[in-house]
Amino acid sequence: AQKNWVRPEMLETRELMIKGGRHPVVEAMLPYGQFVENDTILDTNENQLIVLTGPNMAGKSTYIRQVGLIVLLAQIGSFVPARSARIGLVDRIFTRIGATDNLAGGESTFMVEMVEAAHILRNASPRSLLVLDELGRGTSTFDGVSIAWAICEFLAGNGARPRTLFATHYHELTQLEEHSPKIKNYNITVKETGDGIIFLRKVVRGGSDRSYGIHVARLAGIPESV
Repeated sequence: AQKNWVRPEMLETRELMIKGGRHPVVEAMLPYGQFVENDTILDTNENQLIVLTGPNMAGKSTYIRQVGLIVLLAQIGSFVPARSARIGLVDRIFTRIGATDNLAGGESTFMVEMVEAAHILRNASPRSLLVLDELGRGTSTFDGVSIAWAICEFLAGNGARPRTLFATHYHELTQLEEHSPKIKNYNITVKETGDGIIFLRKVVRGGSDRSYGIHVARLAGIPESV
């Protein structure tokens, strides 16, 4: 009651519909009422794979992780941070998040990423939920885009077709919506001002064609001459 969580409706189907979802940890770190809630629709028909684009620092990672956390909370019997939630049962939540290496084992950052991706692609079932953040980094741009594109095609193809959230800065991937009825583009909105950009934190339909990396570099303190 204090956190305004709700009892989720658990379903045998493979739909996932969250209204006003929130990240339980990030929300707790912010002043009350400041976290921007977002909806999520995933199924196996027209919304099986979401390609999420948008600026650096806009909230893509927070959004896809909050969906995973809401599903996990629901399936351990908890109320969830949302206005409402209809959750089709999930057998496993697979994640590909962050950058790490295993140099002692002879694996570069990119190799670790590919090993994790291979495990997911070989083991995900129709009941799985995939939370994929920035697949294809750490190699040449052409190779990275090619791998990310092919993975999306594989996931939305004739295999298991798990419900998938795929956050990326490869804006080329927004073209996938034209090739598959199961792939949909969403982006996180920003507002441009004379001084830069304002992060609105709202997920809306459609793709983005900018990441505002220069703006984020300036915010981080990169010297102006650079």
